[in-house]
Amino acid sequence: MRAGAGISTARRGAAAGREAAEAALAAASLDRAEAALLFASADLAPEIEPLLAAAMDVLGTEDVVGATGLGVHAAGREAASGVAVLATSGLAARPVLVPELRGREAECAAELREAVGGKPDERDLVLLLPDVASSDPAALLARLGDDLAPATIVGAGAARAGAAPALQWCGRSVVSGGLAGLVLRGGAAPRVGVTQSCRPVSGLLGVTRAEGHWVLELDGRPALDVYREVARGPLAADLRRAAAFLLAALPRDAAAPLSPGGYLARHVAGFAEERRAFALPEPVARGQRLAFALRDAHAAREDLEAMLQGLGGARPVLGLYLDCCARGASLFGVDGLEAAYLERALPGVPVAGLLGSCEIGPVGGRTELLTYTGVLALLDRG
Repeated sequence: MRAGAGISTARRGAAAGREAAEAALAAASLDRAEAALLFASADLAPEIEPLLAAAMDVLGTEDVVGATGLGVHAAGREAASGVAVLATSGLAARPVLVPELRGREAECAAELREAVGGKPDERDLVLLLPDVASSDPAALLARLGDDLAPATIVGAGAARAGAAPALQWCGRSVVSGGLAGLVLRGGAAPRVGVTQSCRPVSGLLGVTRAEGHWVLELDGRPALDVYREVARGPLAADLRRAAAFLLAALPRDAAAPLSPGGYLARHVAGFAEERRAFALPEPVARGQRLAFALRDAHAAREDLEAMLQGLGGARPVLGLYLDCCARGASLFGVDGLEAAYLERALPGVPVAGLLGSCEIGPVGGRTELLTYTGVLALLDRG
């Protein structure tokens, strides 16, 4: 099993695709790849066809899967504009492309199960790159969790820049509104870590009154009053700004509900001051518990280090890092911090990924749609 990662920030699409592919092959000591992942920043969407053609010409294969994001990672570097390639050989790799995702979540699950080939195995790593704006990702993941168990599912939402659509591809087929995927089988079950950008700033609170997506009361008090108390100071007076930093934490790990990787972070989707209530992106039920978490660069850095330390083991064949577009330089204030941490923790391991519109990974034993997180998947030789 061999893999290599390469990155290019060349200004022209074809040149970037060629350069990243050449670097990936060189890193793996390969003349050609059997399969590859190629991630491109969304600003390169208008040039994606010549970019892919140039990369595939170098790689020697059309089993190339990927999507556009708001940045790419590879080989210890991060770029807001560029191309990242992860070339593989000696790994069972099955690509899949679903051209139209909206309303076809069930059919998509069936196609992915077929791509796995036979019965899903605990050694399988299923990478999903969906256009979440054109689908119901929660319905898709709920179906896949049943259909693909015990395989591990990770992924990132394809992202767009400006008027250009979010794109997904497999070989020379490029679509928008679909899903690209790759099933990789290593020699052992993948190791996956989830790192969050937040730290809890309240204990668990009980939802005592709710209506659809609206949280009306927490522990018997008006929900917005509680939110403002936790926000405090200037954030409490500016709810629009508060929503960017003070998030709802929805516990998923019963044993450690507010531990790193034990909850889902969800932004507040709206406020109703006259009702003293706030809304979340998903329905809320009476009796549910939630907490509040603050987006915090220092806590995110510490959590990233802890996640990397917790993924100890033999040197993996490769790594995939699916990152939130709200992390990176916009959160940490410097370019390439996460890529540098990955390089330090996994020296010599080819790691590639993209900054997407959302992330997909395991939390509390379930595959979940994530936000403000980084998902690292490592594939081992066994």
